[in-house]
Amino acid sequence: MADLRKTISSSTDCLADAVVDVAFKKIKKKAVGFYMWKIEAMNVIALPREQYGTFINTECYIVYAACQYGQSCTIDTVERDAKDVTLEYHIHFWIGSETTPDKSGVAAYKTVELDNFIGGHAVQHREAESNESSRFLSYLKNGIKILTNKSKRIYPKLYKILKRKTPILMELSGITWQHFSSSEVMILRTSKIIYIWIGRNANEAEKKHALMMAFDMKQNSSDEVVFVDDGYEKTLPSNLRDRFNHHLPLSKRLIVPHSEKENDTPAKHVLKLYKCAENNGKYRVVEIKNGPFHQKDLNSDKVFIIDDSVSSGVWVWVGQHANDKERTEALRNARGFIKKKKYEWKTRVTRVVEGHEPPEFKVLFHTWTDELKVIKPVTLLYDFDAATMADRPSLAAETQLIDDGSGTLSIWRIGRKSITKIPEERHGYFFSEDCYITLYTYQISEEKQMHLLYYWLGSHASQDEIDLTLLRINEMDEELGKIGFQARLIQGNETPHFLQLFKGKLVIFKGKGSDYDESGKNKKCPSHYLLQATGSTTYNSKAVQVDTRSSSLNSNYCFILKKSKRIYIWCGSHSTGDQREMAKGFAGKSFDLILEGKETGDFFNLLGGKMDYHTKTVQKKYSRKPARLIYLLKWSNERAEELVFFEQADLLPEHVILLDIDLCLYIWIGNFSSEEEKSSSFKKAIEYLQSDPSKRDMSIAIIHIKQDHEPPIFTGFFPSWNKDFWKAYKPFLVLRKEIEKVPSSTHSGRPELTKFDQYDKYPVSILRKPNDELPAKVNPLNKEMHLTHDDFVTLFKMPYSEFAKLPSWKQKEIKKTIGLF
Repeated sequence: MADLRKTISSSTDCLADAVVDVAFKKIKKKAVGFYMWKIEAMNVIALPREQYGTFINTECYIVYAACQYGQSCTIDTVERDAKDVTLEYHIHFWIGSETTPDKSGVAAYKTVELDNFIGGHAVQHREAESNESSRFLSYLKNGIKILTNKSKRIYPKLYKILKRKTPILMELSGITWQHFSSSEVMILRTSKIIYIWIGRNANEAEKKHALMMAFDMKQNSSDEVVFVDDGYEKTLPSNLRDRFNHHLPLSKRLIVPHSEKENDTPAKHVLKLYKCAENNGKYRVVEIKNGPFHQKDLNSDKVFIIDDSVSSGVWVWVGQHANDKERTEALRNARGFIKKKKYEWKTRVTRVVEGHEPPEFKVLFHTWTDELKVIKPVTLLYDFDAATMADRPSLAAETQLIDDGSGTLSIWRIGRKSITKIPEERHGYFFSEDCYITLYTYQISEEKQMHLLYYWLGSHASQDEIDLTLLRINEMDEELGKIGFQARLIQGNETPHFLQLFKGKLVIFKGKGSDYDESGKNKKCPSHYLLQATGSTTYNSKAVQVDTRSSSLNSNYCFILKKSKRIYIWCGSHSTGDQREMAKGFAGKSFDLILEGKETGDFFNLLGGKMDYHTKTVQKKYSRKPARLIYLLKWSNERAEELVFFEQADLLPEHVILLDIDLCLYIWIGNFSSEEEKSSSFKKAIEYLQSDPSKRDMSIAIIHIKQDHEPPIFTGFFPSWNKDFWKAYKPFLVLRKEIEKVPSSTHSGRPELTKFDQYDKYPVSILRKPNDELPAKVNPLNKEMHLTHDDFVTLFKMPYSEFAKLPSWKQKEIKKTIGLF
């Protein structure tokens, strides 16, 4: 019998092998692995590992990644058996901008063939040159090269550097100023010199990538690396300038600011859901609804298309019970959808199968629950002091607890006329029309003390008081020496650690505290109220005042009713024992406990009579969305750059980066980030929430974290966090000085940025236009400030530093002479 089973199994494997390309036969279906192939002469050719990451823009490639569910896969992944774990499979076919339809057709067909070979439930990705998905880039963290099909040894060549984390070196078709932008970094490689041209608005990460790529090119050669600054090209030594000018004539230089090239407004992002169906041989795509979506909007018998073309592309979801033809043609039909919508050719297309959806797909939905992956929230039953949580950052991250709240607490109420310190006995009594600042101080060791600043905004606080609170929180941060932790909390979205500061006894009353106490210290509270108590632990419990009537009751919670000196605790029939215990903390020592269904008539009389209220059980499933790392971009119309499978090394000190943990946003401030990025970080975070198609709660907690001040609730999301990681870190400017052998006390290339350099720069032809035709950012009285250094010297016969020393009448006279006044 055993031999018969072996024969049948062998026959089945042979059948599968007979219909799959020979290039795919080496894949083990139950193993972790990573492979790449190229379409050559309509055949699938395996690539040697040393060629992984290099793409020719006339070709098509297939990439296969099999990994343990939720874990990363890279070009360094070694094939290994994984029989007892859940694997996820991703197949990408990459299309170059100059490839032929025949090659792309073979790549698409072979992707389906490979998917069928491994079981038919892989995620299929259509990737296009320069619009690769975050997952695709995560395989190749050292960068990818996109080259033309020209001879490798023929120079000059012009390259563009893309992306902040995974660098993309893209070879351009011609050498012309039309490829240049003030926001980019370019590499011009000649036979003896490698020029790195740095746009004045280029980001620091791309500058460092360019440096790395240039030295990669320089290997085994004597080529010289030369830096060229945007607008300072003519300051190069004459021999270097002449060679640069030969390939890129400076007389033809025409670069306008990034903000003038594109409309700097966020693209309107409307998510749309379509149902696909075959009817009498015709394939129809019917629009169902706009986002946000819920998991229940999908049907296992159908195929659906989700249009997220502005951001992640077009997704096609295949239900488990969809018919075979719809399953096999899903990706092709999605491509037809793109053509009908007249989207760009490089719009990404991804096919997912029900039950095998990747995290990138699930985050498009407002709600998504994996029945097999429902997580029970962690309940801490032991002491969790600062030392414990620092030693267990993953636990701190999961619970969002820094410590047990046993440190020192100071609270101020922010009013229009005064800032009042709240006495300790009134800590935890907040009012919905007030704003408060909370300073929490705790010890992480005998020598080191930490400070946290929370500012809590009542749901009905006035804008004046909110603005005053923001002003005061920044002043306090300065006074404390920039402590590196500021948390904005809006009523209803308090974080677990904030609630823990009050040991689960935070009470939020309606109105203003001064309505009950003219001193503003909130020494008094309403004498009659009904509180709804939520939570079952000290770090998720609070009580909020609701209308004092029986319709406010809810069978899932406990309520505290106070009338004169009598206090009642009403326990809904669906409430738990833990909830009831926490509710007692809001009632003091003397109270009457009332169970739902056991009330007396007197109880309902106190609530104005018995009325209908919510009695259905609330389903409390817990399926956490994965944390996401997002680079906040300078320009509003740029797509956010997200990293999957991130690590500490992805936190670039030159930038402000967003960590989205679903119920809270962390804004990480790098030590070398610009003042502009820091000051606009909160606005950018709000824009990020607004653009999220899953319809996020705009009131979630937003917490600023500074580099080197990260608490465990943040570091726990990063594997193997090393507090000394950045000690040897060198920013681009330092590396440049070392290469140019410039003393650290001086700046290489152009002089240190001055007031003149802070202005957007425009070509002379634009600045000489009539005043009513000038760009919006140009002041007609100061046109000269918008010239590049080179243009200024050419026109004024002197640098701006000398011009600035002239008397104003002389400056006007010169400007009139050259047509800039």
